[in-house]
Amino acid sequence: MNKFRLLLVIAICQMSIVGINYQKVYGQSSGISLDKTLVQTVTIKKQKLITFFAEDFMIPEKEISRLIIYDLNGDGFGDTDLVRTYPGGRLYLITPSSKAQNIMNNWSFGGNIKFTANSNDPPKMFEQASDSIQAMGAIFGELLKGLRRNYKGKTIKLHLEQDDNNVTSMEMWSYNPDLMQYQPPPVVKVAVEKPVMKLIYLEKTIVDSVLYNPH
Repeated sequence: MNKFRLLLVIAICQMSIVGINYQKVYGQSSGISLDKTLVQTVTIKKQKLITFFAEDFMIPEKEISRLIIYDLNGDGFGDTDLVRTYPGGRLYLITPSSKAQNIMNNWSFGGNIKFTANSNDPPKMFEQASDSIQAMGAIFGELLKGLRRNYKGKTIKLHLEQDDNNVTSMEMWSYNPDLMQYQPPPVVKVAVEKPVMKLIYLEKTIVDSVLYNPH
């Protein structure tokens, strides 16, 4: 059974490679498009858990320092997902037991934030989000400004990431390069207050005084 799973995974990988090569040759006109998507993963490093899942997934490898499980369908970790072993690097389809599935059901992101903007939504709207998500809304608002200013197409995909070394990277794909043109941000005109010269006039009145001293 385990050998069958491994052969099936290899066949899937081979089909993916063939599909990519096919698109390079025939391009979009053949009805084949090349794309990529984000896949939720979980990494297991604790040896006790590695041993448990390796036995549950019927992985025959002896030396495993790390497992990565891939949520292929985006519906949570479970049946028909993939697991990769390290340092071996082999892939296996998984059919978890009820005990393993109960553990995996607790794996989910916390605090995920997703913003959605229609074409007529002003970026400033997201900068004025509630206090708990205002910082994230400001990031999305600035990204939206730059995107609308420099790209006049419709379809585009972005992936923004900052790692532990404080290195920020961004990937772009599925866009029309002919519709990507740099436009500088608008110059914000700041009103300059002109100094007002105030003239103060000093007036002095001279009054003749007459001293009267009758004798």
